[in-house]
Amino acid sequence: MANQQRNVLTAIDVGSAKTCALMVEVTDSGLRYRGHGVAESRGSRKGVIVELDKAVAAIQKAVEAAEDVAGAAVEHAIVGIGGAHVRGVNSHGGISLGTRAREIGRDEIKQAVERARAIPLPDGREVLHLLPQEFILDDQAGVHDPLGMMAARLEVRVHLVTAAASATQNVITAVNRAGVHVNDTVFEPLAAADSVLRADERELGVCLADIGAGSTELVVFLQGAVAYTGVIPVGGDHFTSDLSMGMCTPLAE
Repeated sequence: MANQQRNVLTAIDVGSAKTCALMVEVTDSGLRYRGHGVAESRGSRKGVIVELDKAVAAIQKAVEAAEDVAGAAVEHAIVGIGGAHVRGVNSHGGISLGTRAREIGRDEIKQAVERARAIPLPDGREVLHLLPQEFILDDQAGVHDPLGMMAARLEVRVHLVTAAASATQNVITAVNRAGVHVNDTVFEPLAAADSVLRADERELGVCLADIGAGSTELVVFLQGAVAYTGVIPVGGDHFTSDLSMGMCTPLAE
């Protein structure tokens, strides 16, 4: 049972309209569905926690429903982060390897990426994801993995997904108070992209729009890498409200 528990992966999405918990089992052939739970969201608006106790109760309800279906307890989870506070920014940095070309190792790659990451952020913001776009070896651009290659200078272009530290921490706190330890966080449309986009779509260029009730998260891929991320504070609820008013029809209908 303990070994089976270690193979169970749980994802939690705290949205504006509903809170979802999904449990899968990691097998040699891939992920196997175990169960899920959905609860009406309370205390969350446009991806931001506004009432902690109500958000905790919604998370507990969704998790308990997933546990009932899966027949296993949820102890750890990966949590989706969204909302208008999330912003993406592109950056560039690099290092010199000397006057003569030499082999590039993992340490050199790490140093170049850290240089690109070292940009000033406004107070109260943190980096959710650091996503390399391309490496540049001397004047050769478009390199995806420079490990083992030769160059005198190594540069890298990266995309940083940043978020308000307080908003992210409030989501983590709500999940923790619901009795679940947060192993990691992920920007929601990046997880959606892993589920629905093919490699050729990312290479040719594609925009994925994850339309929620209170906001719409965007991620743009170009040449296989993330070129842009952002959030529009307009979602499905706004369209429903407009229809309700225009047709003089109650929201529920």
